[in-house]
Amino acid sequence: MHDIKVIGTRWNKERGALRDIRQQVFILEQGVPQNLEWDALDDGAEHFIAYVGSDAVGCARLVEHKKITRMAVLQAYRKQGVGRKIIDHIKRYASQKRYTRLHLSAQCHAFEFYRLCGFNACSTPYDDVGIPHIDMECLVFSQSDEPSQYQLAHDSSLYTSRSALVAKGYLDILLSQCEHTIHMFCADLSHPLSKDDGLISTIRHLIKRNRHVKVQVLLAQYHPSNNDHPLFKLMSRLPSFVAIRLNPDASDNLWLLDDSAWFAAHDTASRVCYADRGKVKTETERFNRCWQSSKAIPAARRLSI
Repeated sequence: MHDIKVIGTRWNKERGALRDIRQQVFILEQGVPQNLEWDALDDGAEHFIAYVGSDAVGCARLVEHKKITRMAVLQAYRKQGVGRKIIDHIKRYASQKRYTRLHLSAQCHAFEFYRLCGFNACSTPYDDVGIPHIDMECLVFSQSDEPSQYQLAHDSSLYTSRSALVAKGYLDILLSQCEHTIHMFCADLSHPLSKDDGLISTIRHLIKRNRHVKVQVLLAQYHPSNNDHPLFKLMSRLPSFVAIRLNPDASDNLWLLDDSAWFAAHDTASRVCYADRGKVKTETERFNRCWQSSKAIPAARRLSI
């Protein structure tokens, strides 16, 4: 991969490149309505473009000298350091301009990326164009060593929600920090979050990054239609990493991650704690007992995908 170069610009100079990136990421990929994507702030904002060679691959803008918005990286260039280069460039630029604080509204699945870039959470998850977001901020001249709200293994608060979208936000924040283990009690696989794109993509990414990843799912009920569920497809493709077994005692929807956090879902309600090693240890022991007495699912066909 060529070196990544980030430049500052104005809307009237690089309108074409900026529009192309945002069109692909926000409108075509994420389904953001055009009338919401294109607003009156572009002309007055400070814009930044990331280039790989001669190709424009990422962008962001700074509104009112403090709020980072419209941060986007083309899909083919993600997880290659482009986003970090953009944020680092903006932070240096803000320091030179003597701006003191940077804000952004992050999609919840990007929580860990922004936390590692020096931003801390400062809101609960909320709906923005149908996508869970969270507000985060960074002090330009004084980086805090305090753990961020929602940080895995550090934030022991209990968070509850009665909104499906906010529940997804809390789960996305959790999944963004997962490193090695997901244990899932599932009453069945009808809950929407069990086939959420964020969960499936997180599992795939974890397996690519860590060959010791373990994803185990205990089902209380099985139906042959479950074979078309994304988790079953993952098991069929990656049986060394993903396993699903049947045990009627797995009657709740409780997920345990990385020996630290748990997430419980019921209909649209949810509860989550990002640092509760005591409960996670107890529930993991229960999970292991249930796993030992569980049964394979012979009716689950192996898929070639």
